[in-house]
Amino acid sequence: MNKQNFYDLNFDQLKNFLIEKADVDEGKAKMRSQQMFNAVYKKNIKNFDGLTTFGLELREKIKNLMSLNKPKIIDIQKSKDGTIKFLLELKDKRNVETVLIPDKTQSRYTICLSVSVGCYLSCEFCATAQISKKLVRNLSPGEIISQIILCKDYIDDWSTQKKITNQVLMGEGSPFLNLDNVKVAIDNSKNKDGLEYGRTRITVSTVGVGIKKDGMDSIEWAAKELDVYLAWSLHSSISKHRSKLMPINEKYSINSLIPQLKKYYDQTKLPIFIEWICLEENMSEEHAKELIKIMKKVPSKLNLIEFNPLANKDFKPASKEKIDKFSKMIQENGFLSLFRKSRGRDINASCGSLANKKSVRNE
Repeated sequence: MNKQNFYDLNFDQLKNFLIEKADVDEGKAKMRSQQMFNAVYKKNIKNFDGLTTFGLELREKIKNLMSLNKPKIIDIQKSKDGTIKFLLELKDKRNVETVLIPDKTQSRYTICLSVSVGCYLSCEFCATAQISKKLVRNLSPGEIISQIILCKDYIDDWSTQKKITNQVLMGEGSPFLNLDNVKVAIDNSKNKDGLEYGRTRITVSTVGVGIKKDGMDSIEWAAKELDVYLAWSLHSSISKHRSKLMPINEKYSINSLIPQLKKYYDQTKLPIFIEWICLEENMSEEHAKELIKIMKKVPSKLNLIEFNPLANKDFKPASKEKIDKFSKMIQENGFLSLFRKSRGRDINASCGSLANKKSVRNE
């Protein structure tokens, strides 16, 4: 019998599972779910023998019905700047990468989570897209949240004072093409009996996929259902140029996305992070002027990202002078502009560098 993976369920799904499959009384299901969440996400039990608040009979029933299976760490690389990259093996032997990025003190980390094996969006500056050219498969909720559990284990992050303080869903894949599973993972991250991360400690990224979800535009749906920071991978404010960098722009244009992004802010009151890779070709005065027009319509902050060159592409990183001039124009118009220096470049762990070559080359 295939067991239900605990990590694939959010709190309400677990409660229903206990009622329907484990014959837990409906009046006690919430309490039992809280006990299980606390045991797994707070006390870090490795098997259900650690459910000491359960009687032996119920504990045995849970052991027969559920598993705590997680991906395996099969390789770890450490950068000279302290960044750590993990290669994980999934249950079907495919692989994804996860990255821990330390702050200046090397005592707190941001975790960069992957949401799929491969990606078909074909963004020209992204190693994942260039290697795979297609989506192999989406990750399950458990495969997403297990990345956090495994990294917490590695750095012994189980005290009340978290070492992994922030999550960004910006690794391999596009979260908005895996929304149902991403939602469960975020639910469990935010749950007070789960990993207990605040809404402003989690950022989910999108290139701007305007698909419909439950009768709403996906970005509007995410505002209601995810309620975390949103990062928009824009990278060019001139539509014709953006289409060359990001073919998805032909289907979901900048202008079509602006109303959705405005609704996201109106719902969450969280400013949108605009992600902008610093290339020689997109740091012109014209790009800056068009970007300012966008930022006037959508409450936002600009993240300028150092470009990590790809072996098979002719893109050139923007010079410091160009970046400074571009950033100054944005700031002079009253908007926040921050430059994000590349981290983990020597181990291919920096932004846009996760290639996951092992899985996708065998497809």
